[in-house]
Amino acid sequence: MTYPFGAARAELEKAFALPSVPPASESNRVSRARELSESDRAVALFEHPDH
Repeated sequence: MTYPFGAARAELEKAFALPSVPPASESNRVSRARELSESDRAVALFEHPDH
């Protein structure tokens, strides 16, 4: 198969590779940081009732 600009398949795969999935412990910390307090949620729902 021919690749653009004479690039090798391995080079292209490396250049466009997706980042690895973080461990579950890291994703839990991120999701907790995104949680809103009840007060913040009430304000957001009041300001954007269609969402």
